[in-house]
Amino acid sequence: MIAHLTGTLKTKTTDQVIVDVGGVGYLVFVSLHTFYELPPETIEVSLFIHTHLREDQLSLFGFLSLKEKTLFQQLLKVTGIGPKLALTLLSGLNPGEIIEAIASGDVLKLKATPGIGQKTAERIILDLKGKVVSEGPAAKTVNGSHMYDEALSALTHLGYTRPQAERALEKIDWQQGLHLKEAIRQGLKNLARS
Repeated sequence: MIAHLTGTLKTKTTDQVIVDVGGVGYLVFVSLHTFYELPPETIEVSLFIHTHLREDQLSLFGFLSLKEKTLFQQLLKVTGIGPKLALTLLSGLNPGEIIEAIASGDVLKLKATPGIGQKTAERIILDLKGKVVSEGPAAKTVNGSHMYDEALSALTHLGYTRPQAERALEKIDWQQGLHLKEAIRQGLKNLARS
């Protein structure tokens, strides 16, 4: 699985780029937010990559910041949101705006994105509230959201099912700014109780 690419920016359009890595051109889909921050063509670029695998195709989605990639991956967990719609949302609003909209329950802001209706906006807020990072003072740090994903991965690698691991991690107070080791320890403790 490709997680990161560094190479020459061969071509760029508003929704995709080609990154040349050692003579191999990788087609990577990007949000408008990432597109506006890209360097000129022929300059070296580094992108965080989400590899999306379906039966019939493998697609790469690239982000200049880990924060945007993490948010993209969180959006994919929402029922009814695929990679293209998640990218559309990240093109219409920057990560900070999406995170604030989720934290404050702002359905109208999310609905302003083409393809996001009332029910989808409500589902995003319901599924991700408390799980995504917020810019507000009382909210989790960027590290908190990334930490959740890392802890989830660790617990599933230990043999627990994803729903079991998610239930265990939902009981943790992420605003404490836990280290990964401590988050996994608390998750295992919660699993032992269930």
